[in-house]
Amino acid sequence: MSTYQSQLDRGSQTQQGGGFRQDNPNPMVQAAQQGSVEAMEFQLWVSQQATSLAKLKIFSSMAKNVNDQQ
Repeated sequence: MSTYQSQLDRGSQTQQGGGFRQDNPNPMVQAAQQGSVEAMEFQLWVSQQATSLAKLKIFSSMAKNVNDQQ
């Protein structure tokens, strides 16, 4: 994620000729970038939750198998 963000920063620094200045950034661009960051964070959180759920399902299945054998 830090690589993606650094590429965004580099890209915005190299495109200063389009009427965008570093001292007065476009609020719409800032809002879009913030939304992008929040979306990536949410996707990471969802992925972590899915991984945790998968681990719990495996553990539950293993525990059930052990319980059934006794």
